[in-house]
Amino acid sequence: MKETKKFAQVLIGTGLIALAISLLITAHQGYDTISTFLLGILNFVDVPFWIASLCFNIVVLLIVAVFDRAELGIGSFINGIGLGLLIGIFEPVMDKVSIHLPFYPWIAIFAAPILFGIGAGIYVSSNKGSAALEALTALIYKRSKLTQKTIRIGLDSAMVLIGFALGASVGLGTLLCIVFIGPIFEATMKTIAARKKNA
Repeated sequence: MKETKKFAQVLIGTGLIALAISLLITAHQGYDTISTFLLGILNFVDVPFWIASLCFNIVVLLIVAVFDRAELGIGSFINGIGLGLLIGIFEPVMDKVSIHLPFYPWIAIFAAPILFGIGAGIYVSSNKGSAALEALTALIYKRSKLTQKTIRIGLDSAMVLIGFALGASVGLGTLLCIVFIGPIFEATMKTIAARKKNA
């Protein structure tokens, strides 16, 4: 029962993150850091976004698997593969919704960081393995004298700068993600931990 609940957390968390990313992509008002990086690359490579996301996660997970398998678990691969596949499902649907829903871009860019933060908190609380970027952050942390916070800020900043340099737009959605995902993620983690403690 406990393991089933953890797998459910992996799936729900991954689904919420995929929905958040799909909202940002279809709102066209700025994106999360990884999406900014990938959309910059897609200006030069003609593949759907979900395939780019899938390839990015697989490559990062393979790099981590070579150097530090301890960071990975079954959840890492469910998240890494599932995220791209779910974006492939959600994005076309949200694109159609955006045409008919007034003020869609504004609704999307404010809802996305909330969904992303909650989804990430639910996923990480499962303890079924780090997601791709978190695993890469941990790998660098173990092999450098930098703090995890510094490494994550560096990776996020690099992805935004590279994406922007390659032609991806940076907007209000990007700023909202940077400001709100972290605190919402932390609050979600604390809420889940408190419920487990009181259960």
